[in-house]
Amino acid sequence: MDVTYAEFTRGPSPKLWSGIVSPSRGGFEGLSSGSPTFGFFDDFLHNTSQYDDYYHNTAGTGTLGRIVTDWDPGSPTTTGIGLLQMFGTADDDEAVIAYGNAADAPFKLDYSELCFECRLKCETIDADEYGFFVGLAERGSEAEAQIIGTGNAVTNTYDLCGFQKLYAETSAIDGMYQVGSVTKVDGAVKTKLDTIGTLVAGTYIKLGLKYTHSPHKLEWFVDGRQVALLSHSELEAANFPEDNFLTPTIVLATGGTSDSTTVVDWWGCVQKG
Repeated sequence: MDVTYAEFTRGPSPKLWSGIVSPSRGGFEGLSSGSPTFGFFDDFLHNTSQYDDYYHNTAGTGTLGRIVTDWDPGSPTTTGIGLLQMFGTADDDEAVIAYGNAADAPFKLDYSELCFECRLKCETIDADEYGFFVGLAERGSEAEAQIIGTGNAVTNTYDLCGFQKLYAETSAIDGMYQVGSVTKVDGAVKTKLDTIGTLVAGTYIKLGLKYTHSPHKLEWFVDGRQVALLSHSELEAANFPEDNFLTPTIVLATGGTSDSTTVVDWWGCVQKG
């Protein structure tokens, strides 16, 4: 069988997942050496329901659901086999998906090696129209409070770690992390996290995190390439979300009246036992 380079690049990024088994399915996994890992991978091949290991939350006219694929085997980089569409049509709409169905947040940033990655695209990149958060969030954020509230400001109520697209910016993606009720650390605080990725309308981008317990460090990856690294001495202890369990979460929130669409091709997260 002929396999193109583009088909390899669509999936999980080798450099990000090095040293840990990349996810292949939901549930418990195991390394070849026998060291246990926990994780999941979802290519969104099944019907959406409230009981498919996820919690779904929408505000206003925001919607979230799996859509019919437009998969083209002759052009494998343009679409996914299964797709999740997040959509908003009016100001302050929001669509949220979180792993664990609001009952469980199984990952922790002060425990062992962890990898998270997803592949998504935004159909438009206009300023003042929408913002998003992609990464790990404290349990409860998906249901009890909007992660991105009125005015598309990221709330500081919960622990978060990942990527943000601020609604006032056009295409810039920042790295960020925060502890609930403590000042957020993003590109405005640490220049290393400023504009670590750039959106292109209608074009897929891969966003990933890698946490290493020893030596203690956190890395951000965009399209399989490390774009930011914070060492132990650079991670601000009061702001680093290591005390609470977190779960993979994606949020789309609209800041205008134009239609805003984010399509997620796949996502996955794994942590060593």
